[in-house]
Amino acid sequence: MPAARPTPKFRPPRLRRDVVARSALLTRAEAGALDARLLLVQAPAGFGKTTLLAQLAERLAAAQPRGHHIAWLTVDADDNDANRLLAAVLAALRPWPLEWPVEPEAVLSQVQGDGAAARAALVPVLNALASYGGERAWLFIDDLHRVTDAGALALLDALLERLPPEIGLVVGSRTEPALALARRRARGELAELLAADLQFDAEAARAMLAARGVEALPAEGLQAVLARTGGWAAGLQLLAGAHAGRGAALTPLPAGALGAGTAAQRHLFEFFASEVLAELPDDLRQFVLRCAVLDELTPAACAAVAGRADTPAVLDALYRRHLFLTALDDTSPAPAALRFHDLFLDFLRSELDRRAPGLAATLHARAAAAVDTPERAVHHWLRAGRWDDALAAMHRAAPALLAAGGRALVERWLAQLPDELRASHAAALHLQGLCAWSAWDWPGARDRFRPAVEAYRAAGDEEHAVEVLSMLGACHNGMGELAESTAALAQARGWPLPPALQVPFDSLRAWVGLATGALDEITPAIAAMAQNVRRAPATRFPNVADMGYGHLVGLPGTAGPLRELIALGQPQPGDARELRMPALAAWLAFWHGEPSPFKPLLHELQHLQRQAPGKRVLVTSAQHLTALQQAAAGEPALAKAAAQAAVEAFDAPEAAGQRPGWLRSHQHVLARVHWIAQDAAGLAALLPRLRPAHGPQEWPVLDVAALLVQGQAALLAGQAERALPLLRGAAERHRTHRLPVFFGDPRLPLAFALQQSGDEAGALAAFDAALADAAAEDALGPLLMEPRARVERLWAAWAAAPAPECAADGASAGLSARARAAAERLHARWLAWAPSAVQPPAVDRGLASLSDREREVLALLADGQSNKLIARAMSISPHTVKRHVANLLDKLGVQTRTQAAARWLQPRR
Repeated sequence: MPAARPTPKFRPPRLRRDVVARSALLTRAEAGALDARLLLVQAPAGFGKTTLLAQLAERLAAAQPRGHHIAWLTVDADDNDANRLLAAVLAALRPWPLEWPVEPEAVLSQVQGDGAAARAALVPVLNALASYGGERAWLFIDDLHRVTDAGALALLDALLERLPPEIGLVVGSRTEPALALARRRARGELAELLAADLQFDAEAARAMLAARGVEALPAEGLQAVLARTGGWAAGLQLLAGAHAGRGAALTPLPAGALGAGTAAQRHLFEFFASEVLAELPDDLRQFVLRCAVLDELTPAACAAVAGRADTPAVLDALYRRHLFLTALDDTSPAPAALRFHDLFLDFLRSELDRRAPGLAATLHARAAAAVDTPERAVHHWLRAGRWDDALAAMHRAAPALLAAGGRALVERWLAQLPDELRASHAAALHLQGLCAWSAWDWPGARDRFRPAVEAYRAAGDEEHAVEVLSMLGACHNGMGELAESTAALAQARGWPLPPALQVPFDSLRAWVGLATGALDEITPAIAAMAQNVRRAPATRFPNVADMGYGHLVGLPGTAGPLRELIALGQPQPGDARELRMPALAAWLAFWHGEPSPFKPLLHELQHLQRQAPGKRVLVTSAQHLTALQQAAAGEPALAKAAAQAAVEAFDAPEAAGQRPGWLRSHQHVLARVHWIAQDAAGLAALLPRLRPAHGPQEWPVLDVAALLVQGQAALLAGQAERALPLLRGAAERHRTHRLPVFFGDPRLPLAFALQQSGDEAGALAAFDAALADAAAEDALGPLLMEPRARVERLWAAWAAAPAPECAADGASAGLSARARAAAERLHARWLAWAPSAVQPPAVDRGLASLSDREREVLALLADGQSNKLIARAMSISPHTVKRHVANLLDKLGVQTRTQAAARWLQPRR
């Protein structure tokens, strides 16, 4: 689940013992919560919305304590974007008994804005909510008026639209939220309580005043008070607080104090100052004014700000005075955290500025040093105008926030810095680069990292300069600026870097080697990276994670080090987080022809693809691998659909940073699928886009791919002689520039062209060379990426030919006896990987033992559906589904749902 947030935010505030019950109003609220998808309590400040919501939460929870669940969220200013609002909602849901199909952190990392990817990220959240097994549940969101971001409200609206029927939403807001309320009114899905409904009547007003110690008023006096306050709870409380215990009749507020606009606000402030604040003893008055810089009053924070050691007793005394304070926790007799009502807080802050100009900055600095999270510290340092301290706190908070998609919050912090400082300060430029980096905006990241390196060096901060230099080099490399990325790498060579700083340069060294054709650099770089990650486990994020998508699979000697990185994904000493890389594990199993581990790994990857559609790199990697697997299995239509989906993913706005460098690589994957299917028309249609040389943001390996695809198209057109020079050129460049999982091994199509042109000896020599490398790496992938019929013809000719005679087209002089035996073992495994039409699989006896009902459950389970959704689809109870799942796991002899789903997805007869 998301990292723990300050707990008062996720608990209903404590109800005072003397709170007025208002039974009729509470009954209406309860009916609205029970009958409608959304209950909206909307009124201006001070009408008692939070009190009513807390009473309602208590009643609903008590009505059916075992079958009802309540989640509470009090929105704050940091929640004002889609990512942070969803993070808060998920944290509020933490106590509920839900089955999460993916970790909630994976959900949050997808929500970088308000686009389609963010809405798609709701799929696993809704699946988790659908698993709720209780009778009813409600999510309470108070102070929703603090969320003004359209994307955040659109995401909440999308969640509300698809909530399961047993889960409701209760919202408190000063203003009408943008939640498609008109449509919900028309559907009968909305219940509303507005300011007129919350106004105190005579009976409630009399009860509240009596509870505050105000003597009984005659009926006409009470009516006059109600007329002056309009039944406004805060107005009544002001009057009560100002007159409690005096024994005098209640006097009304001054004229204009309860009107509208700034003049009325001024009158109200004057009333506070003269009638409430002035009545406090001087030491309490100073305490209240100084602590007004805090959003939450805790003993530790108040002690730091006010300079008093007796803060617990002072806070308790203030709470007993009914001084517009709300208790935020209900776990101890004396409140451990309090909050001023917004109206009173606004007044106190204004009064502090009037009485002691400039003191607030000093108090905010004290608060920043005392708060318990860097996020809260940032808020106070910014208010204090202490920019260096604010940036230091931002840097402490940013890694976790950016990993969870919280870029918008970091950008809002940065926007509060002076323009000149934001444009020149090394730490500010560094953070701006990290924000762009997290959005895959390589040009934006590069343009901020570059001056950040210079600024750090000018300040003598070489450690941070080196850290940013590694990311700057990665930006250059990702954009095809290979001279610049090589130069960045060269600057770091020979420096005595600690492991934590060496890891990103190990990563950069591998990627630069891949991009520039320095293939001998890649394996040592990955091995060194694994060694340094063991010494500095925190560097797994994002360095090891960035290796997890298959791009380095199939390169000479990389299999072992890549498997080592997968192993390092387990919790490490000093870093208990788990790093899962299902894409890399699945790619390795495919490339090395390991069908037993590959199928469940692919299913896991496809499951994550469905449950985390906003993780675009993971999704495109899954689509890419699925396309090749389906093509190798003789399913061209499915293969083309998967490859086309990967290409279309680059149309998304969030793909803008990667589109210039990687779109054509994925179009080449689509071309590869057409080639495997021997679809001449489909391949020819792609040629105009794939024929040009690599562009300024693409890697030189695209030139290999361009020659390759043109040669393949010529072969399909029956023009072997035209194909030969193209494929020879591709094979020659393949010596240094390779991207195997995208473009395969050009020597195999060259062998097909030679065979098609009648040069059998040349064909076998080229095939021999490709087989030698494949056998050395125990790699079946190059063969799986070629048309099966053409490979069969070559295998047959190769097996019949004497060994190891001819050499042509740059091929070796033939395979050694040991290598030839390894190649023959590859052949046997290649046959075992055959499509079902060629090599029918054995009947799965475990599946055969399942009942029809269990098979139906398993089919839905394999589609990624939760027990709750399966129960709905089959019109049975979740308990019955659970029993069916337990039975089928036992019959199949597997331990997990994923393993069962993989068995179902295997080809069957």
